[in-house]
Amino acid sequence: MKRYKVGIIGYGGFGKFLHHWWSKLENVQVAAVADHGSHIKEAENCRVYSDWKDLVNDPEIEIVSIVTPPGLHSEMACAAMQAGKHVLLEKPLSITERQAEEIFRVQQKTGRIITVNHMIRYNPIINAVIQLGQDGALGRLRHAVVNNYAQDESLPESHWFWNEDVSGGIMVEHGVHFFDIINAVGGQKYSQVYGVSHKRNEHQRDRVAAMVLYDEGLIANYYHAFSGPGFFEQTTINLVYDLARITIEGWMPMKGNLKALVNAQSREELSRLPRWSETQAQEFAKAGDVSRPEGWGASESGVAAEKESTLISGILYDADHIVSGSFEIPQTKGEVYGSCVQQILSDVIAKIENPDHTLKITLEDAFEALKTALLASK
Repeated sequence: MKRYKVGIIGYGGFGKFLHHWWSKLENVQVAAVADHGSHIKEAENCRVYSDWKDLVNDPEIEIVSIVTPPGLHSEMACAAMQAGKHVLLEKPLSITERQAEEIFRVQQKTGRIITVNHMIRYNPIINAVIQLGQDGALGRLRHAVVNNYAQDESLPESHWFWNEDVSGGIMVEHGVHFFDIINAVGGQKYSQVYGVSHKRNEHQRDRVAAMVLYDEGLIANYYHAFSGPGFFEQTTINLVYDLARITIEGWMPMKGNLKALVNAQSREELSRLPRWSETQAQEFAKAGDVSRPEGWGASESGVAAEKESTLISGILYDADHIVSGSFEIPQTKGEVYGSCVQQILSDVIAKIENPDHTLKITLEDAFEALKTALLASK
């Protein structure tokens, strides 16, 4: 088995996290790290560089992982590919469309493999929801709501995160993860994007929101706030399908609940969700319609009188039961996160070894999320 030598540029908390989890892979060796900070002294069993260009030009390094502030991504990714390295680039792809287009140009010229670390696509819950949607078990996705309440205790006013010339701002630095998730779950492209934001002072834009209309009718709302203590951190993703309502909890999705109209086939497919537990089931024919108050007249439509089908958004669906349940990943958040970053590196290696392999996250995927984030930031 070939062992690929990886170099990590940026050795802060996330760089160390990558080193820890990639070192567990049999076909990977983290051979070098680069950082201008003092914490690089903590790196063990690898070469250390204070200048990232020295790592890029290290002849033994085959894959370069770039874990730096976003404003540096384009320059570093292009330099790495031009030096003959494959690249795993931390999100976002860049902070401007022009920088992203330069990455595309260099990739096409060099033929190097590159992907962007939208690693939540490897999460088992997200994978299951994507598959359920593609199989038609949930009907069409109509609405998505992402609410992300993040802590700012580790982000003093002087932190690069608040400098939008470096970070791109919250929607670009952080929101791209969630634009990408909804892109993957919905399988649609944006057509209209509207954004608003609030600044607590001249330097800190701490709350942002966006509404996005997609080309097949999905409407999504996004809200991100970096303005509270750590114990209030919370992320929820609500998905409204014709046949289901799903709530997913955690910025790294860990658990959630679902209520759905099902038939025998789609009911069985719900077992794709990790640790799916059906907690309640009722025949559709016996379910009461609570959408009208007591005394309201009966419907004259006559559609689905026997409750074996239901008309939703003008589509007649086959459904005979209403079920509710929960799902949960049994590992810790650290283990799930670690598995995701292992899988994306393994995906890059699979593409290196087999050019016909399709990456789960393409440059086009990352660019779509970035363009949405940039429009939402205006």
